[in-house]
Amino acid sequence: VSCSFAEALEMHHISVSARSRAYGPDDVDVANTYNNMATVYDNQGKDEMALEQYGKSLAIDIKALGEDHPDVADTYNNIASVYAKQGK
Repeated sequence: VSCSFAEALEMHHISVSARSRAYGPDDVDVANTYNNMATVYDNQGKDEMALEQYGKSLAIDIKALGEDHPDVADTYNNIASVYAKQGK
């Protein structure tokens, strides 16, 4: 199945809404969807939008999993990649 960035983002927004209703807004599945949304924005070169979504993912994961969890480390790595691309 092939889709555009806009279609992918629309599906992620639907997923965030559904998962938030089903599991609560601080669930790791919601965080995972925010992370996936950030990746789409990053691939489009929309760094600020990517960082915003990675930040949402990170906050949920830290609260749910703790600072030392591998998923938290992955999100920090994704954020660092955006900053590196920006030359920061």
